[in-house]
Amino acid sequence: KISSMPMRSAVLCLSLTLPSGMGLSLAPVTRTLVRSSPARAETCMAYNPQSFKGRPRKAKSKDPAEKVKGAQSTAASLQLVPEQTFWEGPPSITETLIPGLSLFTVVGVIPFGASLARQAWTRYKLTNKRLEVKSGFQGKDVVQITWREVTDVKWLRRFGGSAGDCVFTLRDGAKLEMRSLPQFDRNLKFIMDQLGDDVPEESGYPDAPARDFLQKVASGEEPPVELPPLEESAVESPTA
Repeated sequence: KISSMPMRSAVLCLSLTLPSGMGLSLAPVTRTLVRSSPARAETCMAYNPQSFKGRPRKAKSKDPAEKVKGAQSTAASLQLVPEQTFWEGPPSITETLIPGLSLFTVVGVIPFGASLARQAWTRYKLTNKRLEVKSGFQGKDVVQITWREVTDVKWLRRFGGSAGDCVFTLRDGAKLEMRSLPQFDRNLKFIMDQLGDDVPEESGYPDAPARDFLQKVASGEEPPVELPPLEESAVESPTA
């Protein structure tokens, strides 16, 4: 206590000499330690906190993907069938009979010459896919149509049914004519078989002569109306 007295007196004297605003506080200084507690509030994240590596991955198959094919259309199925020729040749020779009789007159020379030119230059061709008509000078005018283009058929028999004329109406309204088609009932039956299901009925086929021909085919008097074997047609096509 005796040693502390000089110290207290010195402090007292110093406090008296200093201005009032600068007085010293004798209160003991205490330190307060504030410990911050860890924040427990959950943080909202805009992404999935899970690691991408932890997610299960889809197993990749190396097998080629199987393509499901639908039913083929009629046009697509016809493209897979090879083209075969049923009949090919000139118009019937019977169309030269009447012009030949007119040779006794001067005027009859012109139609007879025209009929001979048709025999030399006109060619008809019937296949399982199309109809082809070559005509004009040296047969340079070629017209081809597919059977699915035909919407109506009109015909007229000549010379007791040995030949006949056909007129085909197409979808766009155009018409194609075949005059003096030989083996008429046989070729007409093949043509009707190639057309759509409704076209023969709407065209009035079969008529009475056609029904008689079909009865002869059924009884064996006439050979069946069908395409030649594929191998035979393939051999004949290069020589045609």
